[in-house]
Amino acid sequence: MNLKKLIVGLVAVAIVVVAGFSFYRTQLASAAVSEKDLITVERVDFPVLITATGILEATSSVSIGPPQIRHEPRFRLARMVDEGTEVSEGDFLVEFDTSDVSRRMREQTANLQRVQEEYQKKRSDFDIQLRELRLSVEEARADYGKLENKLMYQVELESAMTVEETRIRRDAAKKKLEFLEAKLKHFEEGGQLDLQISRSNEAHYRSRLDSLLDAMEKLTVRSPVSGVVIYKRDWNNEARQIGSNVFALDTVLEIPDLNTIRAKLYVDEVDAGKVKPGQEASIMVDALQGRAFGGTIKGISAILKQLTFDRPQKVAEAFVEINKDSEFIKQLRPGMSLKAQIQVGRYAGALAIPLSSIQERDGRSFVQVWKPEQETWDWREISLRTNDGLTALVESGLKANERIRTKPRL
Repeated sequence: MNLKKLIVGLVAVAIVVVAGFSFYRTQLASAAVSEKDLITVERVDFPVLITATGILEATSSVSIGPPQIRHEPRFRLARMVDEGTEVSEGDFLVEFDTSDVSRRMREQTANLQRVQEEYQKKRSDFDIQLRELRLSVEEARADYGKLENKLMYQVELESAMTVEETRIRRDAAKKKLEFLEAKLKHFEEGGQLDLQISRSNEAHYRSRLDSLLDAMEKLTVRSPVSGVVIYKRDWNNEARQIGSNVFALDTVLEIPDLNTIRAKLYVDEVDAGKVKPGQEASIMVDALQGRAFGGTIKGISAILKQLTFDRPQKVAEAFVEINKDSEFIKQLRPGMSLKAQIQVGRYAGALAIPLSSIQERDGRSFVQVWKPEQETWDWREISLRTNDGLTALVESGLKANERIRTKPRL
């Protein structure tokens, strides 16, 4: 009998203890839960974003390089304006070494002086010989005239022998006159041709000298437009330096039209098929401390290419027209690096929760759901659709307006 009373007493005590513990646990859980520990599951329109890197570029720019100078394929940089300098039309940009052109100018000047002296000598000799020939012709013409007149008078007054002698002398004088006239004609024609050749040589060297004078001026390049100076990089992303050799068709620097700035994005191969014209993009420029600019995809390249020669990663180039409504748009410069997010889709009315509210166990996802009726937490497995690194979309396991724990814990 005493044993039964003892057992009943122990059971009663146990019931009281359990009830008390349950009451204490409920009170403790209720007291421990606050609004900052709870998150309400909501339906949202969740954008699907992909990330990309890239640079700014201008679709319109003026390329500056060495001038086109005949027989001058290579140039050496002597002076150059600093990169980033704002220039106006006519301002100095770059100067190339003039030593070779100066040497050639000295040579052509000497050649010009030589042919000028040769021409003067030929002209003087020609004038002297021409004067002497003309004098000889006049003398021969006078002799011929005298004999002609003498023969006319002798026909009636002198003997036949005397007349014949005079006729022979007249015919000889006529032949001499004809010979000297022909000689004078040929001398004039040949002399004039020789002088013309000398004049042509002089014009040739003068033209070459004028070309070199023009080239000397062209070796100092001035800006054809207003803008900002951007150095042209080579395949190794290095700009030209003072003293560098450049070739005739090389570009040394560019002056972009800042009104045509756009973003060129490098989209990973796996995401390239998702990007289409008309999609919205957010551009964050590194040089402006990540300041964001809105934009719209205007085009995407049809082929993939390797981003750099030492990286096998393949990308597609996408081009973004940047909205001009930002007050910081004038600070954008070609070549600035950037990061971008492109909205390639949208989940309408999706259940969204923070990633931090999810606990992973053996590849499965769980959250703690608050049960206000029991004032307890209930572990529940959920299935996820996707996430952006901060927010996850729930496929199943939760309902809208349910409340879950901010950071689950045991």
